[in-house]
Amino acid sequence: MWTNFSRTNQTSVTPAADNYNLTFGEYLEQKTISFLSIFIGLFGFLGNAVVLWLLGFRIKRNSFTIFILNLAVADIGVLISLATFFAVEDPSLNLIYVELIVFTYSTGQFLLTVISIDRCLCVLFPIWHRLHRPSRLSTFVCAAIWVLSFLLSGIHYVLFQTEILENGCRCRFYQFFVSALLCLPLMISSTLTLFINVCFKSQQRRRGKLLRAILLTLLFFLFFAFPLNAAYLNFTLSTDAGPSPMRYGLLCASLNSSINPLIYFLVGRKKRGQSRENWKATFRRILEEDEGQREDLQPNIQPKP
Repeated sequence: MWTNFSRTNQTSVTPAADNYNLTFGEYLEQKTISFLSIFIGLFGFLGNAVVLWLLGFRIKRNSFTIFILNLAVADIGVLISLATFFAVEDPSLNLIYVELIVFTYSTGQFLLTVISIDRCLCVLFPIWHRLHRPSRLSTFVCAAIWVLSFLLSGIHYVLFQTEILENGCRCRFYQFFVSALLCLPLMISSTLTLFINVCFKSQQRRRGKLLRAILLTLLFFLFFAFPLNAAYLNFTLSTDAGPSPMRYGLLCASLNSSINPLIYFLVGRKKRGQSRENWKATFRRILEEDEGQREDLQPNIQPKP
C-alpha cells in the first residue's frame, strides 16, 4: 500500500490488485500489522485525550506542561493519521495521509528534542531555569515547531511530486537528516545527561518522578524511532523495497505515540500500599512538579523586626 503512490509504475494499482499480487502469508502479515496499529492507536488516543483534557481544563498549565500539552496533540494527530492510513486503503489519498503522518510525527519529534534540552538545562542550570527563564518561551517554541513541521511536510510533498514527475528522482534524504542526524544526537546526549542525574543524584527526590517520566519517554522514543528511520532509509535507497518494513516502522510509531500517557500515570501514581487516587491527582503530582520547584527557589525574604 505504501508503494502505490511512491513508485511511478504503480500509481494506478488499486488495493485489490495490490493484494492480489501478495501471497496469503504476506496478506495476513499486512492485515495483522494494520489491526495492531489501529488497536494500539485506539488506547493511545484515549490516553492522550485524557492528558489533553486535564492540561487543557483541569490542571494549571506552566512553562513545562505547555510542551506536554502540545506533545499530546501531536501524538493524537499521529494516531489518527496512522489509523486512517491503515483503515482506508485508497491509493489516491495515501499521499495525503502520509503527509499528515510526517507533519505530526515531525512535530512530536521536535517537541521531544526541545523537552530533553529543557530538562537538561533544568538539571545543569537549575537557578537560571527556574527563576530567569522567559515565561513565554515555551509558547513561542511550540508555535515555531508547528510552523517548521508544516513547512517540512510541505517540502516532503513537493519532493514526492517531483519524484513522480521526473520518474525516479530520489531527493528525500532531508527527512532522514532531520530525524537521524539532528534530533537523535541531541536527544541521545540529553538522555544520557538525565540518566546520570537520575541514577547518581537520587537525593534530589522531589525532581525524581518528573525526570524519570521524561527519561522513560525519551528512551522509548529512541527505541521506537530507530525501526521507522531504518525502514524509511531502506525505502528511499532501495528500488525494490516492499511495504512490510515500513509497516513495522509505522507500528512502532503507533506504539511511541500511545505510550506516553501510560508512562505519566505509572510514574506519577502513589507507591503500593498507599491510598488510591484518581487520574487528575496522579497527573497533577508529576506535571506540576516543576512549578513547585520554582516556588521553592523564590527568594525567601523576611521583613526585619
